[in-house]
Amino acid sequence: MVAAVFWRHGAALPVWVLLAINGFAWPHFARLLAQRSADPARTERSNVLVDAFMCGVWLVLMRFDLLPSVAMLAMEAATCVAAGGTALMLRGLGVQVLSGALVVATGGFVWAPQTTMPEILATLPFLISYPLILSGITYGLTQRVRRQNRALARISSIDGLSELLNRGHWEESVERVLAAGNGSGGVATLLMIDIDHFKQINDRYGHTVGDEVIGRIGAIIRRNMREGDIAGRYGGDEFGVVLNGVDAATAALIAERIRVGINAAGFDHAADLRCTLSIGIAQSGEGARDVRTWVRQADAALYNAKLRGRNQLASNADAWQHDADAA
Repeated sequence: MVAAVFWRHGAALPVWVLLAINGFAWPHFARLLAQRSADPARTERSNVLVDAFMCGVWLVLMRFDLLPSVAMLAMEAATCVAAGGTALMLRGLGVQVLSGALVVATGGFVWAPQTTMPEILATLPFLISYPLILSGITYGLTQRVRRQNRALARISSIDGLSELLNRGHWEESVERVLAAGNGSGGVATLLMIDIDHFKQINDRYGHTVGDEVIGRIGAIIRRNMREGDIAGRYGGDEFGVVLNGVDAATAALIAERIRVGINAAGFDHAADLRCTLSIGIAQSGEGARDVRTWVRQADAALYNAKLRGRNQLASNADAWQHDADAA
């Protein structure tokens, strides 16, 4: 585009050399500077200001040929905004004015804004390709930000040891399941799972083994989940699993697989350790008005399982029967 204007005006050899350096050498050097910089973003903003400086030079040397000048100013402004917002655009305009004034001071001012057809044709590829390239880069950055935001959201909702939902996000998810079930009459079953004698495991084998136990239980729970189920780490050694669309009888079969799975599990740092689970089961219904009520029902069943000697299942119906007997 710039060369087409220079060709019509018969630019001197030094001008052609400067154009070749700016067009074919400077971009690679600018990229190298950014790659080797301790602060690449700041270096890139400086590189954009160098581009703005040269833009002012080319505007004067092109004698302000209308279409190429407007195209260059518009695309340079877009680059500045993309790289550093309005503030960088204003700095870029100031740099353009400065460089243009320097060229005028050394070579004089010539005003020839007429654009010929060859110059129009030379400008069109720039007008078409540059916005598309800039839009593609912007889209790529937007997609990267979205992926990072999704990753951050996942990190903030996941318990690091068990890789299950943390308590807050688990309760929010369970609340939605209860609301949907209460509206449609659907059934769901809650398992509250507790590690038997977990404090003794930590005391005897150390917290490294305790962390390994939690991680192994999380893995076993995930293997026994289906799409739509919700599992979370409710507390230090307690887990909550909602089996959506499953009644208590079917949930007991899944709970038994989880219990047997951890019974058979081995641990890298404690070869003699055999871990057991107590599991309380509570089916949703009129009594489960909210998450806390539902959890209390499952916890009551869990307490019943512990009273019976641990390493077993108990349902909320069992727990209510136990409470009645106690009364």
